[in-house]
Amino acid sequence: MFARRTAWTTAVATVFSLASHAAFAADGDPYSGWGFLGSGRTIVQHDDGPSLTDIAADAVVGPDGSLYTAATVQDAQGKQRIGVSKLTPQGALDTNFSGDGKNLSIETDVVATAIALTSDNSVLVAGYKTGNGTDTDMIVCRFFASNGANRNFPSPISDPCVKLTSFPGTQDYARDIVVQPDGKFVIAGTIAVNTTSDRYAAFARFQANGQPDTGFGTLQGSNIALIRNSAIFTAHDIRSVALASNGKIVGAGTTKVVNSPDSSGLLVRLNTDGTQDPLAPTQEYTFAADGSENLDTIVRDVVLVDTADAEDDAYVAGYIDISGGRKAGIVAKLRRSNNLNNDFGPGNEGFAISSVANANIEYVKLMRRAGDGFFVLGLRNDTDIGDFDVRSLSADGRASLSFGSGGFARVDFGLAGQIDIPVAIGFGAGGLIVSGYSYLSGTNYDVVAAKLQYDRIFAHDFGDF
Repeated sequence: MFARRTAWTTAVATVFSLASHAAFAADGDPYSGWGFLGSGRTIVQHDDGPSLTDIAADAVVGPDGSLYTAATVQDAQGKQRIGVSKLTPQGALDTNFSGDGKNLSIETDVVATAIALTSDNSVLVAGYKTGNGTDTDMIVCRFFASNGANRNFPSPISDPCVKLTSFPGTQDYARDIVVQPDGKFVIAGTIAVNTTSDRYAAFARFQANGQPDTGFGTLQGSNIALIRNSAIFTAHDIRSVALASNGKIVGAGTTKVVNSPDSSGLLVRLNTDGTQDPLAPTQEYTFAADGSENLDTIVRDVVLVDTADAEDDAYVAGYIDISGGRKAGIVAKLRRSNNLNNDFGPGNEGFAISSVANANIEYVKLMRRAGDGFFVLGLRNDTDIGDFDVRSLSADGRASLSFGSGGFARVDFGLAGQIDIPVAIGFGAGGLIVSGYSYLSGTNYDVVAAKLQYDRIFAHDFGDF
């Protein structure tokens, strides 16, 4: 079903070459002149060990349009390491970055989940450390943004990685990271305090130098905030974190209600000191858009939008179960009034759903178009074929039909039958940049990225993302 590497590489080269000669490119088309043979696509192969396993986790676009990627890479000894890479604004590996555009963490037995850039020329990669039985710990590793070298945090840490080991014997996962304007960074995810199913929303803040910020959190003397009303919810899983314009911290993900078989979308908010800022009488805000207690609403990403009352609107993206055993992508708008906002969505339901007959759509990332809408990145899976699904939405959640084909673009990196898994979307050097990883065969996965045309004539003023 899947092609071998040699055939795949040859076919991709042909497809890329043809794509680079396409005339009259429209918004959503491959960005001519970027990446491999100017095709708008490129491949990053760490391929450090015989398994050739490179699982992309996240990516971020630098101020100059460079792309930094984070992946979990298996080395020659079978150990998992964090793999980072840097592409130039033209989509080629940056040879000033560790010599060949790629590097691995010194730390082993680690899984990458999120990436961020800092103002002091650092790349931060969050994730979790394994290798100690069933115990996993949150971790953040640091690299130089300019040359890719592992970068030690100052003494007394004197190591490129900081670990959160406050709960020995538990399963702790960092899923996302955000850097504050003052250089402090917050990691967010899940901590299982008693059993693997007894999961809390977890946030930890560190000083820019890697030291715990002990003035943050709900656990006295630590830098950790744990959130869950255990009388109502059985398990929280935070997947994304964002900073509000007033400095508050918002986490989004999924939870389970006591005695309910399904999962619901979850939103929690913290004050600047890490104490909880209630979003509802139950402290956490939950919602479901699937229409049944036997179906799930899963949230993967959150974007905050400034409002005049300084209580930012929250937009979340993920997917829901629908009839026929299929999944549909969803973007929802939530307000402090603890309701889905009825000025969003085709029917003013507060959410927009994207479904395709005989296919699954799972949204993984959301990005704001400054002032007037959003881009959303998802996985479209038709039986055994998986491709990137990139959609453009207006400010009220309706499809922007001028983008791609009817409001969406499909990005394929290989032959029919191959699977491309998306993880990140951003804007740089005049186009949209999406990234993820592709399955080739066996345990062989490669990091991939593509750049798409957008607003070639009337350029928008894109804000931070």
